[in-house]
Amino acid sequence: MSMWLPSCRRHTPSRRGAIDAELVRPSDVAACVAPLPTAPHMHLMVWLLDEEYDREHRAVHMTERETDLHPLKIRYHGTSDIPYDERYTEFIRPTGLMPFISLVSRGGPHMNPSALTALVDRWRPETHTFHLRAGEMAPTLQDVSMILALPIQGEPLCMNTASDGWRQQMEGLIGRAPPAPANPKQRVPAGASFEWIRTNFGECPIEADEDTRRTYARVYLWYMISRTLFPDSGGKLAHWCWLKALTVLDDRWSWGTAALAYLYRQLDEACRRTGSKTGSGGIGGCMLLLSVWSWDRLSVGHPRVLKETPWPHFPHFPDWEPTWAYLWDNVSEMTSDPMVMYRQYTAELDTLTAEQVEWQPYGSYYRIGAAMADLNPKCTEEARFWRMRCPLICMWLVEHHQPQRVMRQFGLYQECPPMWQDTDKALHRLDRQRQRKITNWPVHHSGHIAAFQHCLEAARNAGPEQIVPHDFTAFNNYLEWFHQNTRIELVKRAYREEILDDPIQFDEVGQSQHDAFARRGRSTSIASELNFVREEIQKTAEECEVVWEQSHRDEKPVGPLRNFIKNTARKMRRLANLLGCREGEIPTSSSSEEHIPPEDDLILSQGILPKRTSKQRSAYQLKPRGKAPNRYTPED
Repeated sequence: MSMWLPSCRRHTPSRRGAIDAELVRPSDVAACVAPLPTAPHMHLMVWLLDEEYDREHRAVHMTERETDLHPLKIRYHGTSDIPYDERYTEFIRPTGLMPFISLVSRGGPHMNPSALTALVDRWRPETHTFHLRAGEMAPTLQDVSMILALPIQGEPLCMNTASDGWRQQMEGLIGRAPPAPANPKQRVPAGASFEWIRTNFGECPIEADEDTRRTYARVYLWYMISRTLFPDSGGKLAHWCWLKALTVLDDRWSWGTAALAYLYRQLDEACRRTGSKTGSGGIGGCMLLLSVWSWDRLSVGHPRVLKETPWPHFPHFPDWEPTWAYLWDNVSEMTSDPMVMYRQYTAELDTLTAEQVEWQPYGSYYRIGAAMADLNPKCTEEARFWRMRCPLICMWLVEHHQPQRVMRQFGLYQECPPMWQDTDKALHRLDRQRQRKITNWPVHHSGHIAAFQHCLEAARNAGPEQIVPHDFTAFNNYLEWFHQNTRIELVKRAYREEILDDPIQFDEVGQSQHDAFARRGRSTSIASELNFVREEIQKTAEECEVVWEQSHRDEKPVGPLRNFIKNTARKMRRLANLLGCREGEIPTSSSSEEHIPPEDDLILSQGILPKRTSKQRSAYQLKPRGKAPNRYTPED
């Protein structure tokens, strides 16, 4: 039986989700946030990459060890193989999971393993953010609410995970359990395979009484959250601990923070999962959350949205309305070679700039979710908790939520540098497989549980908040600091730095590995050339500033300026050639030119012709544009 009714809905603008807050200018809140930096030297320099995490990071294998890694396997399973029964609703609604179940019971959109892997390669456990040229980005509690509508308030999902006698406990809870292995010495995980659940609880009997319906609803929830919120990298088992959390079907648990903590830990592990040779492996966690988050903001791996499947409209049941993820309900599937697309997505992320990111897909701060009609009210109900700096707890996992590092995603002022929060290596080492002796996690994590509850209480009692809007100058200063303190390029540069200075024929550049691969038909990317050119242009600009400053202090600055301008012109011409231009390069200095009077007007506005029979283009003459050639003037 199905829960869906035939009536349907369509998109119209609405004002649901508007949030009241006081708008404050950055200059008015010096006591609340760090002041705007005025110069790069004011930034605190701190290398963001820790050696312990970096040693086996996929990014290091790609850049320094030049390992040819492969896309990871996505552990996100279909959810429509067990049909939803509308008789489950009365038991699911008290848990606070009804909006989420309404979403995932329809199935899910096509995932793109290649695009997600290219994103995972840039995840950093030190900061719980993706490190991109555009800055730091990460899924936050705002995305958990908008995309999944999972509850944030409640007790942290932390229980005793002792598995002794788990079969007897499972039989007492749902009436049956998987059989024990024939060999008593064989160790099997505490849980049931998805196949076993489908076989024994696939469809609730029509004549079922209330207790039977409750049992089937409990198993259905167990099956769904195990396949969508908490799939591990193996992806074949529903663990016993998730069923244990459903012993009492009420709304006591903070499912939203648990799902985000689990995703963070899976990203922490997947970004260092390289395997023996190819880097193959899996990634768990809620891939629906990560995919929709990426599609909303990034053009890399962006699918084509197909005709949506109508969503039934329930006027008297608002918690059955769609979440933001419904906008991506039906998308095109990536059918190209995964390895080729993985390289392409990696190159695209290398060149993605802040201007190319959709920072606020849900709308501005005052109109969150207004662009989607009939948005589930649960999506914006807990907005006051979105920017909590709190521990995220899920059984044995504790991960830190760090919204202060991604304030641009909220449309707010970004501090530089962001307030540091240690993600704690000791917490990252905690694992139910490695620490089998630790089972009483509520006691072990008592301090973090108290901190989480304190954050919830503080957010509930907080008065009207002061909103410091995004400031372009501050964000640019942050980007300058960020680029100097992390790794943002994973594509190997096409050329050696020396080719800009060595007195070689330009055709010799064509012997580089990059161009040799292109001739042989191997896949190459413009990102490798752009990364090289971008760095060289930046260094040249810095040299210009240094020479300019020195020229004001020199009594006779013309000579150094002349040589510098000439060398700079040669470098810039060769940079242009590397991008496909073909113009004569600037000849190197010769003794025959030393007698030319070093007059500024002459140098800047007049071409200097070398004594050669072949025609050479002047370094100081602009390329003609239009009818008459333009030239530099002293005023320029």
